[in-house]
Amino acid sequence: MSLYGGIELPGRPDLDNIRRLDLLPMPALAEMERVGMAVDPEWFAELSSRLAWETAELQQEISEYVPLEKLDEFVARSGGEEEEEINVDSPEQVSKLLFDTLGINGGGRLKLTKSGSRPSTGRKELEKLKRKHPVVQKILDYKERSKLKGSFADKLPRMAAPHDRGYCVRCERTHASKTWRVHTEFTTTRTSTGRLASKNPNQQQIPVRTELGREIRRGFIASPGMELVSADFSQIEMRMGGHLSGDANLLRIFHEGLDPHEDTARRAFGLGPDDAVDKHRHRDPSKTTNFQIFYGGGDYSLFDTLVTNFAQAKMELPEWLTQPWCKEFIDKWMNELYPGVKEYLGQQHYRAKRYGIVWTLCGRVRRVPEVRSVHPRIVEAGLRQAGNMQDQGTCADLNKLAIAEVYESVVLPARREGVECWMLMTVHDELLLEVQEGCGELIRDAVAEVMSRVMTDHDTGEELCRVPITADGKVMGRWEK
Repeated sequence: MSLYGGIELPGRPDLDNIRRLDLLPMPALAEMERVGMAVDPEWFAELSSRLAWETAELQQEISEYVPLEKLDEFVARSGGEEEEEINVDSPEQVSKLLFDTLGINGGGRLKLTKSGSRPSTGRKELEKLKRKHPVVQKILDYKERSKLKGSFADKLPRMAAPHDRGYCVRCERTHASKTWRVHTEFTTTRTSTGRLASKNPNQQQIPVRTELGREIRRGFIASPGMELVSADFSQIEMRMGGHLSGDANLLRIFHEGLDPHEDTARRAFGLGPDDAVDKHRHRDPSKTTNFQIFYGGGDYSLFDTLVTNFAQAKMELPEWLTQPWCKEFIDKWMNELYPGVKEYLGQQHYRAKRYGIVWTLCGRVRRVPEVRSVHPRIVEAGLRQAGNMQDQGTCADLNKLAIAEVYESVVLPARREGVECWMLMTVHDELLLEVQEGCGELIRDAVAEVMSRVMTDHDTGEELCRVPITADGKVMGRWEK
């Protein structure tokens, strides 16, 4: 009984199995680094200009909240000349504006900086203060645009190298069309869960949740005469959570082809089959909780995430959304909705305490020395890591298997048949390929099929996962989620 490449599911620590697993996707990863991905310099230049104009406007609007008699306290000096605007990039000035000048407070719940000298002005802390004063939203908008401009819109084009489009296996010649391509570097041993990481640039940091963030992704394009094919696993963490825990409700949801987030919302909020599920009031909290449980998050983490979600949706934070409400929701999730998951997490916590390690289905080990600390908060952090390791680690292992099999079973055969097909990148559970125009749908379906049978026994054809694994894909000219 084995998966692709002879990889087994021993369900115990097996470092030799993991060594073979980590080596399988190396040829595909090497090709991704060599080929790189095309970017549109003009797109990023225009986006950078727009972000620069918007940040300047926001800086002026924020400065207008400073009383004239106190403006001198905030004036930044550059080259000996006085400016008439607050420096929003200065945490000290922002903190002074919010908490001293405008008297905004968080009801005694303000988080301090590490030095303890002033309240924090981090994004999550500002999200909690949005209802206190309109200037907070403007500061958040400024921070988002400033980060996107500096980290992506300006930086990515500078990292791109000029390339000919490359050698075409169909017409056996090199095309003269020039593209600018970014070449990331992949590391296979950088994360404790085994998930692939990238650097220069870090692809995992390319934002997707906000419209402005998605504009960054659209700056990645297909080469002339090519199209992009994207494929990713559908709710793989929750599906794997159902397989690992054996929870009856999770198994039922996926076998019946239901939406797990909507099903959770209906049962958590007592909605009938004909009742409408409100996206922000019902489904989003349920979806966030579903993932937070398997990520090892608690009520504080859930509260922070929901606050951020409402902010990104440009919606006011509802009065009912509090940390105690999040704790009650998690307790109900554990004890009533999915009790099998609670039992499964308890087993993982026992392993961590008993052996000091936890492991994935393929045998990848993570040490959890925190569980033996004398400090309760450190122990809690260790237990959270232990709880999410097997789920996230196994998903990371399956993603590596999928990359290797897609490369051998789809990419190389396509090139042998005269179809240009190249692997470009992987971000979390998503695979991105560049394919000759007109062949995208065929390659998309082939890739999705390989990914959906990633836990099929290659010797017997038996499906080794207790819930069906599915993958979705799309064909596009620009990279979009």
